[in-house]
Amino acid sequence: MKKLWIIPILAVLICVCMVACVPAAGNVKQKGANVFPASTKDDSMDVTMGDVMPFYDNGVMNIYHLRNSTGTNSQFYHPIARLTTSDYVHYTDEGIALNFEEKVDSPDAALGTGSFIKDKNGLYHCFYTGHNGNAPSTDLPQLLHTEVVRHATSTDQKHWDKDEDFNLYGYENDFRDPYVYWDEADSTYYMLVTTRDNTASSPAVIRRFESESLSASDEGWTFVDNFFVNDSGDYNMECPSYVEFGGFYYLAYSEQGDNRVTHYRYKTSHDDPEWHKFERDTIDAAGFYAGRLEKAEDKLFAFAWCARLSGGAAGGFDWGGNLVTHQIKQQSNGELCAVMPESYGKILSHQVKYVTVDGTEQSKFDFEVGKFAACGMQALSSNVTRIAFEVEITGAQGNFGLTFGLDGDYNNRLGSAVVAFDLEKNQLVCYNGVSSILRYGTPLTQVAFAYQTAQNYKVDVIIDGEVVTVYLDGQVALTSRITDMDGNNFGFYSNGTGAKIKDVKFYE
Repeated sequence: MKKLWIIPILAVLICVCMVACVPAAGNVKQKGANVFPASTKDDSMDVTMGDVMPFYDNGVMNIYHLRNSTGTNSQFYHPIARLTTSDYVHYTDEGIALNFEEKVDSPDAALGTGSFIKDKNGLYHCFYTGHNGNAPSTDLPQLLHTEVVRHATSTDQKHWDKDEDFNLYGYENDFRDPYVYWDEADSTYYMLVTTRDNTASSPAVIRRFESESLSASDEGWTFVDNFFVNDSGDYNMECPSYVEFGGFYYLAYSEQGDNRVTHYRYKTSHDDPEWHKFERDTIDAAGFYAGRLEKAEDKLFAFAWCARLSGGAAGGFDWGGNLVTHQIKQQSNGELCAVMPESYGKILSHQVKYVTVDGTEQSKFDFEVGKFAACGMQALSSNVTRIAFEVEITGAQGNFGLTFGLDGDYNNRLGSAVVAFDLEKNQLVCYNGVSSILRYGTPLTQVAFAYQTAQNYKVDVIIDGEVVTVYLDGQVALTSRITDMDGNNFGFYSNGTGAKIKDVKFYE
Protein backbone atom coordinates (compact mmCIF):
# COMPACT_ATOMS: atom_id res chain seq x y z
CA MET A 1 0.00 0.00 0.00
CA LYS A 2 2.82 2.42 0.77
CA LYS A 3 4.09 2.16 -2.82
CA LEU A 4 0.85 3.75 -4.05
CA TRP A 5 1.99 7.08 -2.58
CA ILE A 6 5.15 7.20 -4.69
CA ILE A 7 3.49 8.61 -7.84
CA PRO A 8 1.63 11.52 -6.17
CA ILE A 9 4.68 12.34 -4.05
CA LEU A 10 6.87 12.43 -7.17
CA ALA A 11 4.31 14.64 -8.90
CA VAL A 12 4.40 17.11 -6.01
CA LEU A 13 8.21 17.09 -6.00
CA ILE A 14 8.31 17.71 -9.75
CA CYS A 15 5.92 20.65 -9.44
CA VAL A 16 7.96 22.11 -6.58
CA CYS A 17 11.13 21.64 -8.60
CA MET A 18 9.60 23.35 -11.64
CA VAL A 19 8.70 26.39 -9.57
CA ALA A 20 12.00 26.44 -7.71
CA CYS A 21 13.98 26.03 -10.94
CA VAL A 22 12.77 29.33 -12.37
CA PRO A 23 15.82 31.51 -11.64
CA ALA A 24 15.65 34.98 -10.21
CA ALA A 25 16.12 37.82 -12.69
CA GLY A 26 19.71 38.40 -13.70
CA ASN A 27 20.91 34.85 -13.07
CA VAL A 28 20.71 33.57 -16.65
CA LYS A 29 24.06 33.33 -18.42
CA GLN A 30 23.28 35.01 -21.74
CA LYS A 31 26.66 34.41 -23.42
CA GLY A 32 27.05 37.89 -24.81
CA ALA A 33 23.45 38.47 -25.86
CA ASN A 34 23.03 42.00 -27.16
CA VAL A 35 19.94 42.87 -29.19
CA PHE A 36 20.79 46.57 -29.44
CA PRO A 37 24.58 46.69 -30.07
CA ALA A 38 26.23 50.10 -30.26
CA SER A 39 29.21 49.40 -32.55
CA THR A 40 32.26 48.61 -30.47
CA LYS A 41 34.50 50.12 -27.82
CA ASP A 42 37.98 51.38 -28.65
CA ASP A 43 40.79 52.04 -26.24
CA SER A 44 39.75 55.49 -25.12
CA MET A 45 36.07 56.14 -25.72
CA ASP A 46 32.68 54.61 -26.28
CA VAL A 47 31.58 54.82 -29.89
CA THR A 48 28.08 54.54 -31.24
CA MET A 49 26.34 53.45 -34.42
CA GLY A 50 25.06 55.72 -37.15
CA ASP A 51 23.46 54.97 -40.50
CA VAL A 52 23.11 51.24 -41.13
CA MET A 53 23.95 49.46 -44.40
CA PRO A 54 22.69 45.86 -44.01
CA PHE A 55 23.92 43.24 -46.47
CA TYR A 56 22.81 39.59 -46.31
CA ASP A 57 25.26 37.06 -47.72
CA ASN A 58 25.49 33.27 -47.33
CA GLY A 59 23.42 33.03 -44.15
CA VAL A 60 25.10 35.99 -42.43
CA MET A 61 23.68 39.46 -41.97
CA ASN A 62 26.47 42.01 -42.31
CA ILE A 63 25.60 45.20 -40.46
CA TYR A 64 27.82 47.79 -42.07
CA HIS A 65 27.37 51.16 -40.43
CA LEU A 66 28.88 54.59 -39.84
CA ARG A 67 30.93 54.40 -36.68
CA ASN A 68 30.56 57.58 -34.68
CA SER A 69 34.25 58.29 -34.17
CA THR A 70 36.72 60.88 -35.44
CA GLY A 71 40.34 61.29 -36.43
CA THR A 72 42.86 63.85 -35.21
CA ASN A 73 40.34 66.66 -35.67
CA SER A 74 36.65 67.06 -36.33
CA GLN A 75 37.06 67.31 -40.09
CA PHE A 76 37.85 63.59 -40.33
CA TYR A 77 35.13 61.23 -39.14
CA HIS A 78 32.75 58.28 -39.64
CA PRO A 79 34.61 55.20 -40.81
CA ILE A 80 32.40 52.40 -42.10
CA ALA A 81 32.55 49.44 -39.70
CA ARG A 82 30.92 46.00 -39.76
CA LEU A 83 29.11 43.74 -37.31
CA THR A 84 27.98 40.24 -38.29
CA THR A 85 25.18 38.08 -36.93
CA SER A 86 23.14 35.04 -37.81
CA ASP A 87 20.53 35.32 -35.04
CA TYR A 88 20.16 39.12 -34.37
CA VAL A 89 21.01 38.55 -30.71
CA HIS A 90 24.74 37.77 -30.83
CA TYR A 91 27.04 40.03 -32.85
CA THR A 92 30.70 39.90 -33.85
CA ASP A 93 32.67 43.09 -34.35
CA GLU A 94 34.56 42.71 -37.64
CA GLY A 95 36.27 46.09 -37.28
CA ILE A 96 36.57 48.95 -39.74
CA ALA A 97 35.94 48.10 -43.38
CA LEU A 98 36.54 51.51 -44.98
CA ASN A 99 38.25 54.38 -43.25
CA PHE A 100 38.25 58.13 -43.75
CA GLU A 101 41.39 59.81 -45.08
CA GLU A 102 43.09 62.40 -42.92
CA LYS A 103 43.87 64.65 -45.88
CA VAL A 104 42.36 68.09 -46.40
CA ASP A 105 42.03 67.45 -50.15
CA SER A 106 40.59 63.93 -49.99
CA PRO A 107 36.99 63.28 -51.03
CA ASP A 108 37.00 60.76 -48.15
CA ALA A 109 37.83 63.21 -45.37
CA ALA A 110 34.58 61.90 -43.90
CA LEU A 111 32.46 58.96 -44.98
CA GLY A 112 28.73 58.83 -45.42
CA THR A 113 26.12 56.17 -46.00
CA GLY A 114 26.35 53.69 -48.87
CA SER A 115 25.37 50.15 -49.76
CA PHE A 116 26.95 46.75 -50.41
CA ILE A 117 26.33 44.23 -53.16
CA LYS A 118 28.03 41.16 -54.66
CA ASP A 119 28.41 40.79 -58.41
CA LYS A 120 27.95 37.63 -60.48
CA ASN A 121 31.65 36.78 -60.13
CA GLY A 122 31.58 36.88 -56.33
CA LEU A 123 33.32 40.26 -56.01
CA TYR A 124 31.94 42.53 -53.30
CA HIS A 125 31.25 46.18 -54.10
CA CYS A 126 30.64 49.12 -51.82
CA PHE A 127 29.23 52.40 -53.12
CA TYR A 128 29.42 55.03 -50.42
CA THR A 129 29.42 58.78 -49.81
CA GLY A 130 32.64 60.76 -49.63
CA HIS A 131 32.31 64.06 -47.76
CA ASN A 132 34.75 66.96 -47.55
CA GLY A 133 33.63 70.15 -45.86
CA ASN A 134 36.35 72.15 -47.64
CA ALA A 135 34.61 71.75 -50.99
CA PRO A 136 33.90 73.45 -53.24
CA SER A 137 36.97 75.67 -53.17
CA THR A 138 39.13 77.32 -55.79
CA ASP A 139 42.13 76.01 -53.84
CA LEU A 140 40.86 72.44 -54.29
CA PRO A 141 39.49 72.35 -57.85
CA GLN A 142 39.39 68.54 -57.86
CA LEU A 143 36.61 68.63 -55.25
CA LEU A 144 33.61 69.76 -57.27
CA HIS A 145 31.11 69.51 -54.39
CA THR A 146 30.98 68.61 -50.72
CA GLU A 147 29.59 65.13 -51.40
CA VAL A 148 30.45 62.51 -54.01
CA VAL A 149 29.59 58.85 -54.60
CA ARG A 150 32.65 56.63 -54.25
CA HIS A 151 33.40 52.96 -54.97
CA ALA A 152 35.45 50.16 -53.35
CA THR A 153 35.78 46.41 -53.90
CA SER A 154 36.73 43.36 -51.85
CA THR A 155 37.12 39.62 -52.32
CA ASP A 156 36.43 38.74 -48.66
CA GLN A 157 34.65 41.74 -47.01
CA LYS A 158 37.72 42.19 -44.83
CA HIS A 159 40.15 44.01 -47.10
CA TRP A 160 38.71 46.75 -49.26
CA ASP A 161 40.36 48.57 -52.16
CA LYS A 162 39.13 52.04 -53.02
CA ASP A 163 38.81 53.01 -56.68
CA GLU A 164 40.44 56.42 -56.46
CA ASP A 165 39.30 57.33 -59.97
CA PHE A 166 35.61 56.75 -59.22
CA ASN A 167 34.00 60.09 -58.31
CA LEU A 168 30.34 60.37 -59.27
CA TYR A 169 29.28 63.96 -58.56
CA GLY A 170 25.84 65.48 -58.76
CA TYR A 171 25.09 69.10 -59.58
CA GLU A 172 25.03 70.37 -55.99
CA ASN A 173 26.61 69.64 -52.58
CA ASP A 174 23.78 67.39 -51.38
CA PHE A 175 24.35 64.10 -53.26
CA ARG A 176 24.65 61.03 -51.09
CA ASP A 177 23.48 57.72 -49.60
CA PRO A 178 23.80 55.56 -52.75
CA TYR A 179 21.79 52.34 -52.78
CA VAL A 180 22.74 49.92 -55.57
CA TYR A 181 20.65 46.92 -56.61
CA TRP A 182 20.29 44.50 -59.51
CA ASP A 183 16.99 44.72 -61.37
CA GLU A 184 16.20 41.32 -62.84
CA ALA A 185 13.34 42.58 -65.01
CA ASP A 186 15.44 45.31 -66.62
CA SER A 187 18.72 43.32 -66.56
CA THR A 188 20.64 46.29 -65.22
CA TYR A 189 22.13 47.74 -62.07
CA TYR A 190 20.43 50.77 -60.60
CA MET A 191 21.76 53.28 -58.07
CA LEU A 192 19.41 55.40 -55.95
CA VAL A 193 20.86 58.67 -54.64
CA THR A 194 19.49 61.16 -52.11
CA THR A 195 19.62 64.68 -53.56
CA ARG A 196 17.47 67.57 -54.80
CA ASP A 197 16.17 68.26 -58.27
CA ASN A 198 18.05 70.80 -60.39
CA THR A 199 15.00 72.93 -61.07
CA ALA A 200 13.94 76.29 -59.72
CA SER A 201 11.77 74.71 -57.02
CA SER A 202 14.49 72.15 -56.19
CA PRO A 203 12.28 69.51 -54.53
CA ALA A 204 13.83 66.66 -52.57
CA VAL A 205 14.19 63.62 -54.82
CA ILE A 206 15.68 60.16 -54.95
CA ARG A 207 17.51 60.03 -58.27
CA ARG A 208 18.16 56.85 -60.21
CA PHE A 209 21.23 55.99 -62.26
CA GLU A 210 21.96 52.81 -64.21
CA SER A 211 24.96 50.77 -65.32
CA GLU A 212 25.53 47.46 -67.06
CA SER A 213 28.41 46.68 -64.70
CA LEU A 214 29.26 47.34 -61.07
CA SER A 215 32.87 47.82 -62.12
CA ALA A 216 32.03 50.60 -64.54
CA SER A 217 33.77 53.95 -64.13
CA ASP A 218 31.81 56.89 -62.77
CA GLU A 219 31.08 57.84 -66.38
CA GLY A 220 29.50 54.43 -66.87
CA TRP A 221 26.63 55.35 -64.55
CA THR A 222 24.02 57.35 -66.44
CA PHE A 223 21.05 59.28 -65.13
CA VAL A 224 17.65 57.59 -65.66
CA ASP A 225 15.01 59.55 -63.78
CA ASN A 226 13.79 60.94 -60.51
CA PHE A 227 12.79 57.59 -59.03
CA PHE A 228 10.72 59.30 -56.32
CA VAL A 229 9.82 62.93 -55.59
CA ASN A 230 8.95 63.87 -52.01
CA ASP A 231 5.16 63.72 -51.72
CA SER A 232 4.73 64.94 -48.14
CA GLY A 233 7.19 67.76 -47.45
CA ASP A 234 10.41 69.51 -48.38
CA TYR A 235 12.76 67.41 -46.26
CA ASN A 236 15.59 65.32 -47.73
CA MET A 237 14.84 61.62 -48.00
CA GLU A 238 17.87 59.94 -46.45
CA CYS A 239 19.17 56.39 -46.72
CA PRO A 240 16.86 54.94 -49.39
CA SER A 241 16.45 51.20 -49.92
CA TYR A 242 14.36 49.28 -52.43
CA VAL A 243 13.20 45.65 -52.32
CA GLU A 244 10.69 43.34 -53.95
CA PHE A 245 8.85 41.22 -51.40
CA GLY A 246 5.72 39.12 -51.67
CA GLY A 247 4.74 40.55 -55.03
CA PHE A 248 5.04 44.19 -53.92
CA TYR A 249 7.85 46.69 -54.52
CA TYR A 250 8.91 48.85 -51.57
CA LEU A 251 10.93 52.05 -51.27
CA ALA A 252 11.99 53.06 -47.76
CA TYR A 253 13.63 56.34 -46.77
CA SER A 254 14.03 58.51 -43.68
CA GLU A 255 12.74 62.00 -43.09
CA GLN A 256 15.49 64.52 -42.44
CA GLY A 257 13.01 66.82 -40.78
CA ASP A 258 10.94 67.41 -37.66
CA ASN A 259 9.50 63.89 -37.52
CA ARG A 260 12.77 61.98 -38.20
CA VAL A 261 10.99 58.72 -39.01
CA THR A 262 11.47 55.97 -41.59
CA HIS A 263 8.75 56.09 -44.25
CA TYR A 264 7.94 53.62 -46.98
CA ARG A 265 6.02 53.65 -50.27
CA TYR A 266 4.97 50.73 -52.45
CA LYS A 267 4.06 49.67 -55.97
CA THR A 268 1.84 46.77 -56.90
CA SER A 269 4.00 45.78 -59.88
CA HIS A 270 7.47 46.44 -61.24
CA ASP A 271 6.15 48.91 -63.82
CA ASP A 272 3.39 50.48 -61.74
CA PRO A 273 3.59 54.20 -62.69
CA GLU A 274 2.44 55.37 -59.25
CA TRP A 275 3.83 55.10 -55.74
CA HIS A 276 1.22 54.37 -53.07
CA LYS A 277 1.17 54.76 -49.30
CA PHE A 278 -0.86 53.45 -46.41
CA GLU A 279 -2.44 55.62 -43.73
CA ARG A 280 0.38 54.58 -41.40
CA ASP A 281 3.34 54.92 -43.74
CA THR A 282 6.16 54.52 -41.22
CA ILE A 283 8.20 51.71 -39.73
CA ASP A 284 8.33 52.38 -35.98
CA ALA A 285 8.79 56.04 -34.98
CA ALA A 286 11.49 58.61 -34.18
CA GLY A 287 13.53 56.11 -32.16
CA PHE A 288 14.10 54.09 -35.34
CA TYR A 289 16.02 56.34 -37.71
CA ALA A 290 17.66 55.86 -41.11
CA GLY A 291 15.92 52.51 -41.46
CA ARG A 292 16.78 50.23 -44.36
CA LEU A 293 15.04 47.11 -45.67
CA GLU A 294 17.00 43.92 -46.36
CA LYS A 295 15.85 40.43 -47.29
CA ALA A 296 17.31 37.28 -45.72
CA GLU A 297 16.13 34.28 -47.72
CA ASP A 298 12.31 34.39 -47.44
CA LYS A 299 12.22 36.92 -44.59
CA LEU A 300 12.29 40.72 -44.62
CA PHE A 301 13.96 42.84 -41.96
CA ALA A 302 14.33 46.54 -41.22
CA PHE A 303 17.48 47.90 -39.56
CA ALA A 304 18.01 51.35 -38.07
CA TRP A 305 19.53 53.09 -35.05
CA CYS A 306 18.08 54.52 -31.88
CA ALA A 307 19.88 57.76 -31.07
CA ARG A 308 21.45 58.84 -27.83
CA LEU A 309 19.77 61.67 -25.96
CA SER A 310 21.03 65.23 -25.77
CA GLY A 311 20.37 67.33 -22.70
CA GLY A 312 20.18 64.55 -20.13
CA ALA A 313 17.63 61.84 -19.37
CA ALA A 314 14.69 64.00 -20.47
CA GLY A 315 16.41 65.29 -23.61
CA GLY A 316 15.64 64.73 -27.27
CA PHE A 317 17.39 62.54 -29.80
CA ASP A 318 20.96 63.33 -30.84
CA TRP A 319 23.06 61.52 -33.53
CA GLY A 320 24.40 58.00 -33.25
CA GLY A 321 23.24 55.27 -30.92
CA ASN A 322 22.33 51.59 -30.98
CA LEU A 323 21.27 49.18 -33.71
CA VAL A 324 17.57 48.22 -33.75
CA THR A 325 16.27 45.27 -35.78
CA HIS A 326 12.68 44.50 -36.70
CA GLN A 327 11.35 41.58 -38.64
CA ILE A 328 8.75 42.74 -41.14
CA LYS A 329 5.39 41.07 -41.55
CA GLN A 330 3.50 41.71 -44.77
CA GLN A 331 -0.27 42.01 -44.69
CA SER A 332 -2.35 40.66 -47.59
CA ASN A 333 -2.83 44.20 -48.93
CA GLY A 334 0.92 44.83 -48.89
CA GLU A 335 1.06 46.85 -45.67
CA LEU A 336 4.24 46.31 -43.66
CA CYS A 337 4.20 45.74 -39.90
CA ALA A 338 7.26 45.69 -37.65
CA VAL A 339 7.22 42.59 -35.43
CA MET A 340 9.61 40.98 -32.98
CA PRO A 341 12.27 38.87 -34.75
CA GLU A 342 11.54 35.17 -34.40
CA SER A 343 14.99 34.56 -32.95
CA TYR A 344 14.23 36.74 -29.91
CA GLY A 345 11.49 34.36 -28.81
CA LYS A 346 13.74 31.34 -29.32
CA ILE A 347 16.86 32.70 -27.62
CA LEU A 348 15.34 34.94 -24.95
CA SER A 349 13.31 31.99 -23.72
CA HIS A 350 14.58 31.37 -20.18
CA GLN A 351 11.75 32.39 -17.89
CA VAL A 352 12.94 34.33 -14.85
CA LYS A 353 11.27 35.49 -11.68
CA TYR A 354 10.48 39.13 -10.94
CA VAL A 355 8.59 39.99 -7.75
CA THR A 356 6.62 43.04 -6.76
CA VAL A 357 8.03 45.53 -4.28
CA ASP A 358 5.82 43.76 -1.71
CA GLY A 359 7.76 40.57 -2.32
CA THR A 360 5.09 38.58 -4.17
CA GLU A 361 5.01 36.98 -7.61
CA GLN A 362 2.22 38.38 -9.71
CA SER A 363 1.22 37.50 -13.27
CA LYS A 364 -1.81 39.78 -13.64
CA PHE A 365 -2.81 43.34 -12.82
CA ASP A 366 -6.41 44.53 -12.87
CA PHE A 367 -6.86 48.29 -13.16
CA GLU A 368 -10.18 50.07 -12.71
CA VAL A 369 -11.46 52.70 -15.09
CA GLY A 370 -11.23 56.29 -13.86
CA LYS A 371 -8.54 55.65 -11.25
CA PHE A 372 -4.77 55.84 -10.95
CA ALA A 373 -2.88 52.82 -9.66
CA ALA A 374 0.59 51.37 -10.10
CA CYS A 375 2.26 48.19 -8.93
CA GLY A 376 6.01 48.51 -8.46
CA MET A 377 8.36 45.69 -9.42
CA GLN A 378 11.90 44.91 -8.29
CA ALA A 379 14.82 46.56 -10.05
CA LEU A 380 15.57 45.55 -13.62
CA SER A 381 18.61 43.34 -14.13
CA SER A 382 21.38 44.25 -16.54
CA ASN A 383 20.56 41.21 -18.70
CA VAL A 384 18.62 41.57 -21.91
CA THR A 385 15.02 41.23 -20.74
CA ARG A 386 11.85 40.27 -22.58
CA ILE A 387 8.49 40.99 -20.96
CA ALA A 388 5.47 39.27 -22.51
CA PHE A 389 1.84 39.79 -21.54
CA GLU A 390 -1.71 40.11 -22.81
CA VAL A 391 -4.08 42.94 -22.05
CA GLU A 392 -7.82 43.39 -22.33
CA ILE A 393 -9.06 46.98 -22.33
CA THR A 394 -12.27 47.43 -20.37
CA GLY A 395 -12.51 51.21 -20.32
CA ALA A 396 -11.38 53.39 -23.22
CA GLN A 397 -10.05 56.47 -21.48
CA GLY A 398 -6.73 57.64 -20.04
CA ASN A 399 -3.64 55.53 -20.54
CA PHE A 400 -1.88 52.52 -19.05
CA GLY A 401 1.43 50.78 -19.52
CA LEU A 402 4.90 50.43 -18.04
CA THR A 403 6.75 52.97 -15.96
CA PHE A 404 10.56 53.04 -15.57
CA GLY A 405 13.12 54.83 -13.44
CA LEU A 406 11.47 54.35 -10.05
CA ASP A 407 14.16 55.11 -7.50
CA GLY A 408 12.79 52.82 -4.79
CA ASP A 409 10.30 50.15 -3.77
CA TYR A 410 7.14 52.15 -4.41
CA ASN A 411 3.58 51.37 -5.35
CA ASN A 412 1.18 53.92 -6.84
CA ARG A 413 3.91 56.09 -8.27
CA LEU A 414 5.26 56.82 -11.71
CA GLY A 415 8.96 56.78 -12.45
CA SER A 416 10.79 59.25 -14.66
CA ALA A 417 9.48 57.65 -17.86
CA VAL A 418 6.47 55.74 -19.13
CA VAL A 419 5.61 53.71 -22.19
CA ALA A 420 1.92 54.48 -22.49
CA PHE A 421 -0.87 52.73 -24.32
CA ASP A 422 -2.90 55.93 -24.75
CA LEU A 423 -6.61 55.31 -25.35
CA GLU A 424 -7.53 58.98 -25.67
CA LYS A 425 -4.91 59.81 -28.30
CA ASN A 426 -4.98 56.39 -29.98
CA GLN A 427 -1.23 56.12 -29.69
CA LEU A 428 1.55 53.98 -28.34
CA VAL A 429 3.84 56.63 -26.88
CA CYS A 430 6.97 57.08 -24.75
CA TYR A 431 7.46 59.99 -22.35
CA ASN A 432 10.88 60.45 -20.74
CA GLY A 433 10.19 63.59 -18.70
CA VAL A 434 7.42 62.48 -16.35
CA SER A 435 7.02 64.68 -13.28
CA SER A 436 3.58 63.53 -12.03
CA ILE A 437 0.48 61.63 -13.08
CA LEU A 438 -0.77 64.89 -14.60
CA ARG A 439 2.48 66.01 -16.26
CA TYR A 440 4.14 63.57 -18.61
CA GLY A 441 6.01 66.21 -20.58
CA THR A 442 6.65 66.15 -24.33
CA PRO A 443 6.44 62.76 -26.06
CA LEU A 444 9.80 61.36 -27.10
CA THR A 445 8.30 58.90 -29.59
CA GLN A 446 4.80 57.94 -30.63
CA VAL A 447 3.03 55.80 -33.21
CA ALA A 448 -0.67 55.73 -34.08
CA PHE A 449 -2.75 52.76 -32.97
CA ALA A 450 -6.55 52.47 -32.76
CA TYR A 451 -7.50 50.51 -29.62
CA GLN A 452 -10.71 48.54 -29.17
CA THR A 453 -12.38 47.55 -25.92
CA ALA A 454 -13.18 43.92 -25.08
CA GLN A 455 -10.29 42.76 -27.22
CA ASN A 456 -7.11 40.96 -26.19
CA TYR A 457 -3.80 42.43 -27.31
CA LYS A 458 -0.48 40.59 -27.14
CA VAL A 459 2.57 42.64 -26.16
CA ASP A 460 6.30 41.92 -26.13
CA VAL A 461 8.77 44.35 -24.60
CA ILE A 462 12.52 44.05 -25.25
CA ILE A 463 14.87 45.92 -22.92
CA ASP A 464 18.63 46.10 -23.36
CA GLY A 465 20.60 48.83 -21.61
CA GLU A 466 18.97 52.18 -22.36
CA VAL A 467 16.91 51.01 -25.33
CA VAL A 468 13.40 49.55 -25.21
CA THR A 469 11.16 48.31 -28.03
CA VAL A 470 7.48 47.52 -27.56
CA TYR A 471 5.79 45.22 -30.08
CA LEU A 472 2.01 45.58 -30.02
CA ASP A 473 -0.17 42.76 -31.33
CA GLY A 474 1.84 42.11 -34.49
CA GLN A 475 0.90 45.52 -35.88
CA VAL A 476 3.24 48.24 -34.64
CA ALA A 477 6.55 48.66 -32.89
CA LEU A 478 7.80 51.58 -30.81
CA THR A 479 11.48 52.04 -29.95
CA SER A 480 12.72 54.56 -27.40
CA ARG A 481 15.67 55.37 -25.19
CA ILE A 482 15.19 55.62 -21.43
CA THR A 483 18.47 56.28 -19.68
CA ASP A 484 17.58 55.17 -16.16
CA MET A 485 16.02 51.72 -16.65
CA ASP A 486 19.00 49.57 -15.72
CA GLY A 487 19.20 48.94 -11.98
CA ASN A 488 16.06 50.91 -11.13
CA ASN A 489 12.61 49.66 -10.26
CA PHE A 490 9.85 49.58 -12.84
CA GLY A 491 6.12 48.92 -12.68
CA PHE A 492 2.78 48.43 -14.37
CA TYR A 493 0.33 51.30 -14.09
CA SER A 494 -2.98 52.71 -15.23
CA ASN A 495 -3.94 56.36 -15.28
CA GLY A 496 -7.70 56.18 -15.82
CA THR A 497 -7.88 53.20 -18.18
CA GLY A 498 -9.76 50.05 -17.36
CA ALA A 499 -7.27 47.31 -18.23
CA LYS A 500 -6.70 43.68 -17.37
CA ILE A 501 -3.02 42.83 -17.84
CA LYS A 502 -2.58 39.08 -17.63
CA ASP A 503 -0.23 36.16 -18.23
CA VAL A 504 2.79 38.37 -17.49
CA LYS A 505 6.06 36.53 -18.04
CA PHE A 506 9.69 37.62 -17.88
CA TYR A 507 12.46 36.07 -19.97
CA GLU A 508 16.22 36.42 -20.31
